[in-house]
Amino acid sequence: MDRLVLGVLGALIFLVMSVVSLHNSVLALPPVQGEIVSMTAGVPGTMVIRDDKGQLHILNLTQQTQLGAQFKVGDKVLAFFSPYGVSAVQLQSGNR
Repeated sequence: MDRLVLGVLGALIFLVMSVVSLHNSVLALPPVQGEIVSMTAGVPGTMVIRDDKGQLHILNLTQQTQLGAQFKVGDKVLAFFSPYGVSAVQLQSGNR
């Protein structure tokens, strides 16, 4: 019985270490490109982006989010994600 418990415990430790050692880019979501349809002022705040498929993406902006510009509704942006949330939002060329 003790060997079974130790075997299961060892397997769980191996599994946890494997998952933790995954590179951040594997866990991160792909970037979202689209047009800002609404946003709240300030940080923390939110930004809603409509992509070219018509899907809405709600971005929760924090102090850690790198903002590439002062944004307004109608701007075309590219948003990058990390396992911890929205990492950066950049203005797309052709705006303003």
